[in-house]
Amino acid sequence: MNACDVELLVEQYGDNIYRYCRSITYTLEDAEDLYQQTFLKAFELHKRISLNMNPKAWLMSVANNIWRNHKSSYARRERIAPTISSEEEGVQIEDIRSEHDVLEQMVKEEEISRLKECVNRLPDKHRQVILLFYAGELSLEDIANTLKIPKGTVKSRLNKAREKLKKEMEE
Repeated sequence: MNACDVELLVEQYGDNIYRYCRSITYTLEDAEDLYQQTFLKAFELHKRISLNMNPKAWLMSVANNIWRNHKSSYARRERIAPTISSEEEGVQIEDIRSEHDVLEQMVKEEEISRLKECVNRLPDKHRQVILLFYAGELSLEDIANTLKIPKGTVKSRLNKAREKLKKEMEE
């Protein structure tokens, strides 16, 4: 694969990778940074990418690894020298643009917000599988390859995550 093919990857999978980045990060800025870092890394490693293999899964794996490294570096820095933030992380205000009833829109947004909170409370191993499956739109096999775990483990984690989410959403 040559460097020009990376541009094709951005065109083909950019939306999916961005959606995945938005789902695993806490803020819009983090998502945009992660998205850019993912494709920069893809450009750096363009000789390793094979179009015969699943480039979408590979890109999601790159994004996942970059985010994990970022989180562990942040946690390490916080243990050494905690920072105080003047803004709450993760709070984003989205415009309500709907021709439907405003109350119905608010209820829907509240449910989505609750679901996001529930997903964020899942253990990392379950949250990763849920996000790769729904936000990343990867198959079970692609998730297994991305996380380097057996396909059966992916099925099990996905099932457990769904059960936990269902239970929490019903409460």
